[in-house]
Order: sequence, then C-alpha cells, then structure tokens
Amino acid sequence: MVFSVDQQQMARALALAARGRGKVSPNPMVGAVIVKKGRVIAEGYHRGPGEDHAEVAALKKVGQEAKGATVYVTLEPCCHTGNTGPCTEALISAGVRKVVFASTDPDPRVNGKGARRLRKAGVEVIKGVLASEAERLNESYYGFNRNGRPFVILKIAQTLDGRIAARNGDSQWVSGPKSLKMVHRLRSEVDAVAVGMGTVRADNPSLTVRHVKGRNPYRLIVTGSAKFPKGCHLLTNNSDYKTIVASGSKGIDRLAQSRNRNNLIYWSVKSRKTGGLDVADLVSKAGEFGLRSILVEGGAALATSFIRAGLVDKLILVVAPKVLGSGIEAVADLGLRKLSDAVAVRDLSVERVGEDLVCTGYPVWKA
Repeated sequence: MVFSVDQQQMARALALAARGRGKVSPNPMVGAVIVKKGRVIAEGYHRGPGEDHAEVAALKKVGQEAKGATVYVTLEPCCHTGNTGPCTEALISAGVRKVVFASTDPDPRVNGKGARRLRKAGVEVIKGVLASEAERLNESYYGFNRNGRPFVILKIAQTLDGRIAARNGDSQWVSGPKSLKMVHRLRSEVDAVAVGMGTVRADNPSLTVRHVKGRNPYRLIVTGSAKFPKGCHLLTNNSDYKTIVASGSKGIDRLAQSRNRNNLIYWSVKSRKTGGLDVADLVSKAGEFGLRSILVEGGAALATSFIRAGLVDKLILVVAPKVLGSGIEAVADLGLRKLSDAVAVRDLSVERVGEDLVCTGYPVWKA
C-alpha cells in the first residue's frame, strides 16, 4: 500500500500520541508533527493532564520557525481553556499555514469549533487523514464522549471449552504468563478494574499493575452483600486509597461502620427487581466519579450482567489451550433462545500471545 505524504506524517503523529498511553486520562492521547519545506522541524505529544498539548509542545521547540509550516495533529485542536490554553490560538499566533488533523474532537466544547476557528483566522484545514486509526487509539475517549458513560472493556480468560475456573473455583491461572502481562498492561491503561465478590473470594486479587510499568487503576468491587473474606487484599492493601466498594445501601452502611479505617470509597448502587445490582446505575456512578474507562475482569456473574445490560463496548477473550470438561462457564444464561438473537462481534482480530489466543472485538447491540 502506498501512503500519501499526509498519511505518512499522520502515522508518525499517531506513533507519538501512543507514547502517552496509560498516562493522559481523562485527556486523549495526541501527537503532533510540524513540517516546513518538506522537512520535519519539530514533534510533540501530550504527556499527561496539566502538561502542554501536543501542538504546543511541538511549537515550543521551534518558536518563530513555525511560521508558514504545516502541522499534523491526531485530534482536532482544542479551542477552549482548561488546564492549558486553547491550541487553536497557539497555532494562529505561531503563524502556521496549514493544519491537518485526523479526527474531530467529540468533546462538545470542541467538536468542529476548533477547525472553524482556524479557518476563520485564514489557516488551511484538512481533516480525516487516518481518522479510523486515530479514533481506535483513543476509543475510550471517543466512547465516553459519544455515549456519556465510561467505555467498558470485558476481559475473559477461559479454556478451549469455555471454562473460567474449575468446579471448586480454582482459576489461577487459566491463561499463561504472557497473557497475564498483557492484562497488567491493560490495567495500566484504564481508569478502573471491576470484579465481583465471587472473584474476590476465589482469587483474593490485588488488581494492581505489577508485571509492567504503569499507574494502578481504581479497584472497583461489585457486591450485593459487601461481606468480605478475612485477609482480603483489596481492603487491606489500600494505601493509595483507590479501592471502591459498590453495593446496595444496606451493605454499604454495614461495611462503612466496620471498615472505615481502610479509607475505602463507597458507592450505593440500585438493585434490579430481578435480583443483583443494576450495572447501568453502577456505570453511571463511575462516570459521575470521573472514570472514563472500566476493565471488567471477573467473574461470570459480573460479565453476564454487563452483557445482559448491553454495556460492553469491547470484548477481549483470552483462550488458553486447555480443556477442563466441567467447571464454571465464562458467561451464564443470557435468556437467548435463537441463534439470530446472539450478540454479534464486529472487527474481530485474533493474535497469539504466548501459548494463548487473544480474540478482540466490539459487540453489536441491537436497538
């Protein structure tokens, strides 16, 4: 495949943007390349909240030399003031001739306004270069702004015959060490990791990032009873104050009285008439709290609840080359009786990670 000059420069800007992975939330990953007379004169990327945006980081490296240049940026330049000033004004002040960006910023404070501001100032604007690649890079950012709720990733590790654990609950480890490292990388890239009480009792997880470098996400425990086993790591190892307990109001009241010394965060979540917690209310509270992405790691009951509610945006299925024959199924009964009612998964990709196969796709929910 032959790429145009614009595509080549945008590909480089996307590579720069990816350096901010796991560091910039709630902001998007953004990269910028400044080109003048066919030569790259500066590059930049957003390093984290409060830091310079990609365009400004690149402009600061060249000063007045940016006049008459073309700027390639992976996201429409912002036109509002937040922790930093508007990038549109920085580009206009620098005297750039042309701005090429990949995708429109879905943030309602921007969403086309940045491009209009640049054009009004006489800057040539081209949009849509490698747009799909740019949106996939920031899928949680786009998902949050378009759906008004956190982007939900469901990760399931199972055997070839669809079991996530043996009958006695033993699940450490279904997948191999390289897949485990991949999951830790995923944890470092999301705002929160969610598990149900069954996983807490069976595995006593820490839900921290240990096998890769990166920040720890919030640890979200979804439980109807809020009755924890003794020595629970999620309660005792909470020096960063990132453990959240989401339960019904009675469970929260009881736990708050007995466990407040552990500096837990409590969310009171509505219950469903048919039983269990309302995960739609849970996701709504997560968004209000400021979370932009959630990785649902286990177990079967929680995974099933999210699928039933149609709240899974991305599915990651880790399939280990093992057969159990019996045990705990990855997903419980969804109440579907016809193949035509099955949840389809689009844009499916499969890769080998160590001995395991990792299938990644995006569920299609019927209106």
